[in-house]
Amino acid sequence: MMVLVPERARTPLILSAIAALVAVLGAVGGPTVQRVAVLALVSIVFVAGLSTFSANSGIMSFGHVAFMALGAYTAAFLTIPAPLKATLFTQLPEPLAFLRDVQSSFVVAVVVGGLVAAVLGLATAPAIARLTGLQSGIATLAILMVVYNVLSSWTSVTRGSSSMIGIPQATTLWAALGFAVAAIAVAWAYHSSRSGLQLRASREDYWSSVASGVAVGRHRATAWVLSAFLCGAAGALYACFVTSFNVSAFFLSATFGFIVMVVLGGYLSLSGAVLGAAVVSVLQEVLRRFQDGQFTGGSALPAGVADLLLAGVLLFVLIKFPLGLMGARELGLRRRRASVKQKEPVEA
Repeated sequence: MMVLVPERARTPLILSAIAALVAVLGAVGGPTVQRVAVLALVSIVFVAGLSTFSANSGIMSFGHVAFMALGAYTAAFLTIPAPLKATLFTQLPEPLAFLRDVQSSFVVAVVVGGLVAAVLGLATAPAIARLTGLQSGIATLAILMVVYNVLSSWTSVTRGSSSMIGIPQATTLWAALGFAVAAIAVAWAYHSSRSGLQLRASREDYWSSVASGVAVGRHRATAWVLSAFLCGAAGALYACFVTSFNVSAFFLSATFGFIVMVVLGGYLSLSGAVLGAAVVSVLQEVLRRFQDGQFTGGSALPAGVADLLLAGVLLFVLIKFPLGLMGARELGLRRRRASVKQKEPVEA
């Protein structure tokens, strides 16, 4: 008996199946394959968040790694054992001193990490809601710079350039899959909502949307805060997988990697973002091994070669497919007759 799936439910089901396939490949592979699979699923959570804002608004954000950083540090504070925290954080400011005795579960740490990131999203939403085009992109980059400098300078709380250590490894392969499926569902729910539809209308034609009474700024702010929550949750998942990290993990290199995922797959499409995350995660591991000499007979290549090759792949795809491999299309949906024009969003 054939089960008919509603058209609007096909995309999240297909994307969830892709995430499940990544998890299955990780389960049947060795430790290295499993590690790549977990990081790919964490990347899917992140790009689902980034796509919630960028795909619907048409504005590329270069600052969402800042939300990931807040989620990671929050999860670290909530999960590091209290005796170790008493040793690591001897000079915590009095308002934060209670964190030395706090010990939460993994799920609570992920949710709270997302909420802390959402608070920053809420604080910065008014500025993002008023800016478009180049100004908006620069503003998101400025947010990343501010957060990075605060995290690297506030040594009594973040340990500065020293690593956060002692985080219990709680992000398993199946936990990462569960959160990836949840992130896809949340991102698609917003995509299918009235707010998401009106925000995409402003992406297509800003002035026509304004003339029709669409509150573009409010919808941008909503998408921005929701995307911040998902990216913060991704940061918490990452922290609870690698068990130790420092602030350098959340700066330009990570930003470049996630931007490649979203742009290569198609930054106007949730499907493109998820596919890009899965493909680029594997590609990054292959290029890293190539740089380390595992594919060149043991002769290691200069540092940075992997990033150069990845940039070359991105340039090639952008030349052939300016809107990415998926463009603005979604898996499981009928292709629209009118395609998105390949031009910059209209300035507000």
